[in-house]
Amino acid sequence: MRSQSCNGEGMYEVSENNMTQDVDSYFKSAFHQIRSAPGLIIPSLISSALSSAVGWAIILTVLVLSLPLLAEVAPIVEQNQDLISEIIGEEHLEDDIDPKIEELVEEFSGLVPVMIALFIMFLIVLCVIWIIYFALYAWVYAGTIGYLWQGITTTTDFRNFLYYAKKYSFRIMGLWILVYIFSIVLFLVPFFILVFVPSPANIAIFVLSIILCIILWLVVMVLLFFAEECIVIEGMGVIGSVKRSKDIVNGNIGSVLIFILILIVAFIAFFVTEGIFEVIALLFNSSLTPFFMLFIIVILVPWIQLSKLNFFLDRTGVEVKEMDKEIEIIKTVREFIARSPYILIDFIRKNKVYLLAALSVYGIGVGIGYYMGHSFSFLSEETMMVLSEGWGEQRWLGPYISMPLIDTIYYFSNNIGVSMNLGLSGIFLGVPTIAGGIVNAAIIGMFYGIVPAETATAFIAVHGIPECMALVIATAAGIKLGVKIMGSPENGAEALMETLEVVLATSLLLCIAAFLEAFVTPIVISLMF
Repeated sequence: MRSQSCNGEGMYEVSENNMTQDVDSYFKSAFHQIRSAPGLIIPSLISSALSSAVGWAIILTVLVLSLPLLAEVAPIVEQNQDLISEIIGEEHLEDDIDPKIEELVEEFSGLVPVMIALFIMFLIVLCVIWIIYFALYAWVYAGTIGYLWQGITTTTDFRNFLYYAKKYSFRIMGLWILVYIFSIVLFLVPFFILVFVPSPANIAIFVLSIILCIILWLVVMVLLFFAEECIVIEGMGVIGSVKRSKDIVNGNIGSVLIFILILIVAFIAFFVTEGIFEVIALLFNSSLTPFFMLFIIVILVPWIQLSKLNFFLDRTGVEVKEMDKEIEIIKTVREFIARSPYILIDFIRKNKVYLLAALSVYGIGVGIGYYMGHSFSFLSEETMMVLSEGWGEQRWLGPYISMPLIDTIYYFSNNIGVSMNLGLSGIFLGVPTIAGGIVNAAIIGMFYGIVPAETATAFIAVHGIPECMALVIATAAGIKLGVKIMGSPENGAEALMETLEVVLATSLLLCIAAFLEAFVTPIVISLMF
C-alpha cells in the first residue's frame, strides 16, 4: 500500500515507494466486503429505487393527463367500434370510400388541439422529471461514494450516506454538467464540418472527425475515471477533481486500462450467461429477466462500485480496514425468514396510521384505473375473447402456458424488486412511494374496469391477496421513511434500516404469492375458460 501525505495547498501527494496491489485483487476484495458487510449494497438499492421512481412518475403523468381525453375518446370509439375494427383489419382501405370514415376523421380532428396541449404539458413535466432525476442521482452518487468509503474504512452507518450526499451532490452535478457540455460541443464539430466544408470532401472529413471525436471522448472519460471519488473523498472542487483524476490515471494508466478491460469482460460474461438462460426460459414461454435485474442490483453494481473504490483508495494510499469473517448466507437467510412474520406483525401493530395512508394511496390508484378501464368496458367481450383464445392456444401442459417453476422465479424476482423500490424510494420524501402505489393499484383497477369482475378476480384474487398485502406494507414503510427523512439524519438512518428490514420480510408473502400465481392461478383460469 502506498503512503499518502497532504501538502500545504490541501492537495494529496502519493508516495511511489511502496508496492500497490494487483488490479484483480480489488475485485476479490470487493466480493469479500459484500459477503462480510451486506449493508454495503444499500446504495445500489436506493439507486434502483430512484430509477423506478422516474418510471412511476412518467406513467402517472400519462395517466393523469389522459383522463380529460377519456370522456371524449371513449364515446367516439364505442359508436364507431365496428368501423375502427374494419379500418384496422383492412390494409388498403381508402378514406374516400366510406363517408363514415370521413366523419370519424373529423370527430378525432376536433380533439387535436386538446391532444397537442396535453402533449406539450407532458413534455414540460418530462423535462422537470429529468432535471429532478439528474439532481437526485447526483445526490445518490455522492452519498454512495461516501457511504462505501466509510463502510470499508470505518463503519457502515447510513448517516454517512446522508452527510456526503448533502455535502457533495452539487459538485458532482457540476462535474457531470461540464462533461455533458464538453460532449455536446465535441460531437457538434463534425456536423459543422459537414455543413461548411465543400462537397465531396466534407463526407470523408466528417467520417474522420467522428472517429477522432470518439477516440478523444474515450480518452477524456478514462482521464476522469476517478473524478467523483476525488470530489467526495478528497473534498476537491470540480476543476480540482478533473486535474487530480488526470494525475492519478496518468500515473497508473496501465492498471486503469486493465481494470476497465476486466469490467468489460465481466459485463460480456454476465450478459452472455443471461442471454443463454433467457433463451431457455423463452423456450418454455417464460422469462428470467427480473431475476437477472435483481442480480445486477444486489451483486453486480455494488461489486463494481467497491472494486473501483478499492482501486482509488489503494492508489492514493488510504488504508482499508480488515473485514470480519464472511456471513453464512444460507444460515442468515433461514434465520431471517423465521423472523419475518414477527417483523411484519410488529410493523403492522405499531404503524396503523402509515398503513391507512398506504391503503388510501392504493384506493386512489384503483379508482383512477377503474375509471379508465370502465370507459372502455364496451370492449369487454372482445377482451374476453382474446384472453380465452390466447389461453387455449398457448397451453401445453394441462392448465399451464409456461413452466411454473420458472414463472415462480420470475414473479418473485419482479415483485421483490417492486417491493424494495416502493419502500426505499421513500428516502426521496415519500413522493415516489405514493406515485408507485398509485400506478401499481391503477393496473388492478383498469383490469377490473375492462373485464367482468369474476374474470378479473380469477386472474388476480388467488395470488393477489398476499401480493397486495406485501406491497401495501412496503408502501407504508416507504411513506414512513419519507416522513422521518424530513426530520433529522438520525431519524432518517434509523427509519431506512427499519424499512429495509420490513421490505425484506415481505419476501415471505411475495414467495407465497409467486408460488400461487405460477401453480394455482393457471388452474383457476383454465377452469373458467
